Amino acid sequence: MKYIIIGGITIIVTLLISKVYTVVNLMYFNKYPEQKIKIVQQKSIDTQIVKTGENLYMVYCTSCHGQDGKGNKGKAHDHTKRISKKSVIHAIENGAKNFISHYSSAMPSGLIDKHEINEIAQYVAKGFKGTKPKLWDRCASCHGENAQGIAYIAPNIKNYTDDLIMTILHDGKKGAIGTMPSFKGRLTMAQMKSIAMYIRELGKKYDKL
Repeated sequence: MKYIIIGGITIIVTLLISKVYTVVNLMYFNKYPEQKIKIVQQKSIDTQIVKTGENLYMVYCTSCHGQDGKGNKGKAHDHTKRISKKSVIHAIENGAKNFISHYSSAMPSGLIDKHEINEIAQYVAKGFKGTKPKLWDRCASCHGENAQGIAYIAPNIKNYTDDLIMTILHDGKKGAIGTMPSFKGRLTMAQMKSIAMYIRELGKKYDKL
């Protein structure tokens, strides 16, 4: 009975908060209707950009990454996931300098002992779920405690960002699977941006499945 009462109270409080939030939003948009128009317009623009990105992806990216973005026969990066265990291990063992045009320095190799690499790689590839490895602080010193990167130091390794994807498209990259060529000169920055937005949406779609 005690838990039923607590559960009922929780539901009522949640509904009240939702109601207040809705009323506040209505009051705000009634007072500033142009803000609602701007939000709707921006969503419409973003949708159009993502659609453009999808069309460009089908032309420039599917030959390696596949129409579903999962990478043809494992020979290209799976865009439905941020990073694979194999790629994490490769970066730790060999270092990485794919993003030096955007970040201050390359990632050095050998920061993690060999017997600890598997644990770190598994943690990162699984989306940072489960028990945090003991040596995670070494990664966090550059990538941040939440793995979302530190400006000008190291990239977000938890989620895709437009800057990250655009840097890869512009500079190309070398990794565990192989080498991706640069699309500089073949794609404009606006086109790279639209592809980046599409890839981010692609990841969100598979997260919901």
